[in-house]
Amino acid sequence: MKTLVIGSAMFEIRMKLDALPKTGEDVLCRESGTLIGGCAYNVAGTLRNMGCAHDLCVPIGKGPYAEIIAGQLKRCGYQILIRDESQDNGWCLDLVEAGGERTFITSPGIESTFRRAWFRGMDLTAYDKVYVAGYQLCGESGHEMAQWLGSLTEQLLFFAPGPVIGQIAPEVKNTIYACHPVLHLNEKEAAEETGESDPQAAARRLYEKTGNLVIVTLGAKGALFYDGSTYHTIPSIATEVADTIGAGDSHLGAVIGGLCRGYDVERAIRFANRVAAEIVRIQGPTMDKEQFEKRMGERDEQDKGVF
Repeated sequence: MKTLVIGSAMFEIRMKLDALPKTGEDVLCRESGTLIGGCAYNVAGTLRNMGCAHDLCVPIGKGPYAEIIAGQLKRCGYQILIRDESQDNGWCLDLVEAGGERTFITSPGIESTFRRAWFRGMDLTAYDKVYVAGYQLCGESGHEMAQWLGSLTEQLLFFAPGPVIGQIAPEVKNTIYACHPVLHLNEKEAAEETGESDPQAAARRLYEKTGNLVIVTLGAKGALFYDGSTYHTIPSIATEVADTIGAGDSHLGAVIGGLCRGYDVERAIRFANRVAAEIVRIQGPTMDKEQFEKRMGERDEQDKGVF
């Protein structure tokens, strides 16, 4: 069986700054570049590196950004499952500060207009897992996606609401929670959703909504998960931070990939912590397969006797 990864692939411009500018201030960036990113693209990249069967379901529009993204998907071996030429794909400006923290400014495109009609005729019997990010559940697109996701009965849903968790309509979130998804979010997002500053209390509140596994990433402190009976905290891996772009996406991708490999939840999250530690060491949100195998092989050597 395969995982269906639903969401966006976007053209991104990355700029490294000492610090974000104040209103009216002019600053020079230390380094810049372009890349293809987007939550779904990043998650799929980790699954691809792990050799886990999956399809990447991202809409491709018409325009210069769409053509760049389509070319990258083809180079990665992906079939384009959704073509809608009503508008171009979106793009994103990634501002990375000296400490590695990132700020995104997004100009949305076709990927923000998901509709149920796109999935008509899609054979879902090949999939036992489905991933979706929060960006696809904002605005009118969210109501369309929630109705479609609510119709799935045989697939395990993985939901990563991300920093837009507060922008998703309550009725949309309630529909998704009723699907009993595995929930993956960071400490700040969990606190925003529940009003609980303690990650354990937040995880418990979220479990009450979903009735399924809740994973809360804690940055340098690792990751916590709650399965309805016990809290577990898996420590992070010490690493130097180049930037944090894609760390959460790659972490969840590795969790899904670990479960596909037959790992139990603790082992999958422990492996995901290792993957995320390698992602933050590099520039950009993904590694190619050669990088992944080399870096994870080196990590295996460092971690002998620990894992």
